[in-house]
Amino acid sequence: MEKIFFLTIFLFFIDFNLFAQSMNITYKTVTDKSTEMNYGICATYPQVDFGPESLMGLRGVAQDINSSLDTTVNGVSQNFKNEVGQLTNKTAMNGMGSSLEITSTAEVISGSFLSAKMKVFSSVVGAAHPITIIYPFNYSTTSIGLLSSISDLFLPESDYLNYISSYCIADLRAYAQKEGYNNIDDMITQGASQDIKNFDAWNITVDSLIITFNPYQVAPYVFGIQTVSIPLSNMTNMIDPSGPLSFMFR
Repeated sequence: MEKIFFLTIFLFFIDFNLFAQSMNITYKTVTDKSTEMNYGICATYPQVDFGPESLMGLRGVAQDINSSLDTTVNGVSQNFKNEVGQLTNKTAMNGMGSSLEITSTAEVISGSFLSAKMKVFSSVVGAAHPITIIYPFNYSTTSIGLLSSISDLFLPESDYLNYISSYCIADLRAYAQKEGYNNIDDMITQGASQDIKNFDAWNITVDSLIITFNPYQVAPYVFGIQTVSIPLSNMTNMIDPSGPLSFMFR
């Protein structure tokens, strides 16, 4: 009983300091090039800290976040290198090689939730066209840590997936019709159906859940990246009050 008491006090102390000290965002740039493979890479992405006087526990949190971000970017870069490595001809007719550019934005919500978007532009020799894809990164300092699924936000027994799917389909249909595309309903209903894999790309703002649909998922390439913004207030009864979005209930 005494051990449980002290553990509770310790966790409270850590949570208190997480809110007492602000998470600061800076950006790190990494470049790489290969003459032999004829590629260039430039990646700019977030790094965080809690200030020079932060406690060791907070430094550990920052290290975990930064290490996870490094791993994400390194994985994207390695996939690009593997793709280039399989090319027979590594130089285009205009003499250009392959390139990868990663740019990023990040936001700290309520002092405890880091939500970042990494925009990955990839141009590979021989491909029909370049492509841009959004990679999300979401981290809660008060729950779970690195979030791997949108399900981490919600109560298991809630009908959140049905709600998100229906909301997105309605929003995407309205946009397609506005643009004069009345023949892509199958792409929309399939790409935004109640399959949790359809909602791998998501981010949080102070008041919204942002769902990203990368090219080809719900529409032809000409549509590019599409996003649907869902007010968090619409899903209060579905959100786990003790989960990563607990700041909504304080």
